[in-house]
Amino acid sequence: MEHHAVKLQGISKKYKRYKKSHHRLLEWITSGKIKMHEDFWALKNVSLSVDKGECIGIIGHNGAGKSTLLKLLSKSLWPTTGTVMAQGNVVSLLELGTGFHPELTGIENIYTSGKLLGYSNEYITSKLNGIIEFSELSEQFLNQSVKSYSSGMYVRLAFSLFANLEPDVYIVDEALSVGDIFFQQKCFDFLQQLKSNGTAIILVTHDMQTVKKYCDRVIIMEDGCITHEGNPLEMVNLFYTMGRGPLNEQIDENNRQMINNSLDEYIEVPEESKRNVLHAVGSRRGNGDIKIIGAVICDVEGNELRTAQTGDRVFLNIYAEVIKDTPNLTFAYQFSDRHNTVVFGQNSYMLDRTMLSASKSEIIKAEFEIEMNLFQGLYTVMVAVTECQTESAQLIYDWVEGCMTLEILRPIWRTFHGAAYMDSSFKIESYKP
Repeated sequence: MEHHAVKLQGISKKYKRYKKSHHRLLEWITSGKIKMHEDFWALKNVSLSVDKGECIGIIGHNGAGKSTLLKLLSKSLWPTTGTVMAQGNVVSLLELGTGFHPELTGIENIYTSGKLLGYSNEYITSKLNGIIEFSELSEQFLNQSVKSYSSGMYVRLAFSLFANLEPDVYIVDEALSVGDIFFQQKCFDFLQQLKSNGTAIILVTHDMQTVKKYCDRVIIMEDGCITHEGNPLEMVNLFYTMGRGPLNEQIDENNRQMINNSLDEYIEVPEESKRNVLHAVGSRRGNGDIKIIGAVICDVEGNELRTAQTGDRVFLNIYAEVIKDTPNLTFAYQFSDRHNTVVFGQNSYMLDRTMLSASKSEIIKAEFEIEMNLFQGLYTVMVAVTECQTESAQLIYDWVEGCMTLEILRPIWRTFHGAAYMDSSFKIESYKP
């Protein structure tokens, strides 16, 4: 057990199933002499060990026993047979916000939930600033009762509490899909940090990309048993061949949504593009010699896009104000997925090796024409202006993370696997010997 953070031996879990609600009462009145239930085994002789610093993924269709297994690991249920052993503090994200009282404020719920998880007030106080910072909730909301919270605010507070408890074993059941894409990216960064720090992670999710990216080992469950175990790629592929993988969603052309925001003939920064930068969710850094004052993604007619289809040509316009004369400047952008992985990035120097110059008080409009050959999903956009004499930035004037999002929809006629579309052709020839 010294190398294992978690070890299960011969775990089984039995439930009683009653066809009608009064059958339970009848069985109780007769002290079980009249049997009115059927035995249902949610888990059957499951054995599993998780090493310290290992991330294990558990996949399977609904009803396979995944959630029951996690509840046994978190000790919210007890096994019918077998033993569960865990070293250190175990934190489980099975139901975000469990223990939150609607009449209590956000701060009060942090303390009460911490107590329910076995932590002292002194420990919670030492972590309070980190919890508040991670949640990104204002002091005004933290001092309001949580019944006034939106669902997004509620899960932010709950996840932020769990994210700051420094567990030895971390159990997650679909909780990483909470909040908007920016908060999801923060959650995945946190998961990677936990793994690097040696925390054992047990992850249940239907997101196969998350499984392949973060897990060291994957098990497949079926009918309360572990049927397969191995490396993530092999197990995910096997899961698909078993007919249990998620179906590709068919996207209707009418699902595309646009907001008309035609640009003027002159370089006037559209109000919407200003809002995108001013309300950026991510970090912002730079020396301030040039300041980005707007960014917008448009179609060929200048209409702002919130969605595009794989293969569409879009235009990313970046507006910048020159605060100080600059002899060498380069514009850049990056697209990042929900895991905060950069899927594509480019700058103007990469495209034409041209160095630009600008004078004080000028307003500059830089335009990238991009063919969006990305897989369907929601992406965040970074825009930047730098001094660049190589393909990497040397001096950052302004760098804005998470200034906007773009959702990519996959047209029915263009099907492919993976993160990006690569234009391909095919031919076949036959020869007689």
